[in-house]
Amino acid sequence: MTELGAVFNLPLFRTRGWPPRSILLSFGLFSFVAGWRLVVLLAVTTTLLAAVVLRGLPSEHTAQMVVGPIARTGASAMGARAVAAGRSDMPLSVLEFGNGDETLSDFSRFIELLSSPTIAARLMIEPGILPHLFPERWDQATARWHTPGGVGGWLRAAVLGLAGREDWSEPDADIVSRQLRRMVVVQSLGTNPMRRLSYRDSDRAFAVILLQRLTSLADSHLREEAARRANAEIGFIRARLAAVQSADSRRALVELLGDQERVAMMIGVDLPFAADPIEPPTASAQADWPNPLIILPLAAAAGAGLGLFLLFAYRAWREPPRPGVRRRALETVAE
Repeated sequence: MTELGAVFNLPLFRTRGWPPRSILLSFGLFSFVAGWRLVVLLAVTTTLLAAVVLRGLPSEHTAQMVVGPIARTGASAMGARAVAAGRSDMPLSVLEFGNGDETLSDFSRFIELLSSPTIAARLMIEPGILPHLFPERWDQATARWHTPGGVGGWLRAAVLGLAGREDWSEPDADIVSRQLRRMVVVQSLGTNPMRRLSYRDSDRAFAVILLQRLTSLADSHLREEAARRANAEIGFIRARLAAVQSADSRRALVELLGDQERVAMMIGVDLPFAADPIEPPTASAQADWPNPLIILPLAAAAGAGLGLFLLFAYRAWREPPRPGVRRRALETVAE
């Protein structure tokens, strides 16, 4: 303990004789109070470093929206999109949440499609989307794609070169899909089937537009697939009607044809097909990331923790265990 006190007997760490050392020793706090200036110094240093890093990082806005499955019952319902064979008076219930009636609903497909290569390929056609998703690879002056420069780009190219591969310059559907999967966050809201979608970008308007386009493209894709399936079924039923002669069979096919035509008609309604935007995309006018109210206190706590660790590590290094303590420890290990 005396050696540790001598180490901190410098103007920076001197405690000016108070509290008395006897009191500190009685409470086992001498090592902490003697080096409290080191703890404060490290906490202030890490806080200042974090503030400098925060000023160099671009501020970003988080756009959020809440989507839910389309209602099948009630005043705003679109009705069932499938019918039970032979029971046209009782349409098959299509549940959006649960495992009983349908293992994969339209809404589940919608959530999966948001970051799929299919939607990514459609999103690539939208003007101005790709340069925002990959700004480090887009040259605004020449309007051309290029591999990223700098140390990070050089290291990436070197690692890929060792494996005999080349870095990509122009994104394709798979690359855009991976980027969307990394940047678009889907969160569950409690136990209900609603989901919160969020996307963060330095351009507030672009963040809102991206969520709007993603949800619109995914919903349109599911609508087109449902219409294609319904039209194919209608064509098949009509072909069977032309070949069937039995009155009972024709009656059943006519009823089934009417049900499928109703489904095809409802698919064409100009309303959301698979996901209802319960809360449209919005983003705060003030940037919310990085948040200094969270990062700076964490930096100060990390600096203080590092200071405490150095104090106790130095004490353990400079004060080896006494012979009696060491001998008892060796006897315990031997037993």
